[in-house]
Amino acid sequence: MGWILLILLIGLPVAELTVLIDVGDEIGALSTVGLCILTAVVGLGLVRHQGIGLMLDMQRAAADGRPVGAALVHGAFLLVAGFCLMIPGFLTDGLGFLLLIPPVRSALIKAGAAGLMVRPRGGSSRVIIIEGEVVSESDDPTPPRPIDKM
Repeated sequence: MGWILLILLIGLPVAELTVLIDVGDEIGALSTVGLCILTAVVGLGLVRHQGIGLMLDMQRAAADGRPVGAALVHGAFLLVAGFCLMIPGFLTDGLGFLLLIPPVRSALIKAGAAGLMVRPRGGSSRVIIIEGEVVSESDDPTPPRPIDKM
């Protein structure tokens, strides 16, 4: 995991600069900067629009008693998309725009990419139940009722 992070921290800026320089040679420096700003503004507007729609869907699902887990994972991918779109450069903008496409997000979820973002600590997801007894310190002499076990 450390090597991947190191490669991303060194390789991604180098690749972004290379692409920015090549695009700048073709269309000019001012046009390149304008295009970077335009992609960020349009992309973040799309993230905002999809995020609001996703929140409304989650509220409806919660009100109907349906699970909202898949919507939360889609929201996490939208967060990553917004982060990628804020970084200046065309490679990260391309990744951000890809993550804005719902079928791409669904494919990543099915492929298990969501497990890279959220995974249980310790490798175990079992539930530990600790039984106990509640003791009341009130002046009432009647003993508390036992709690029914499920």
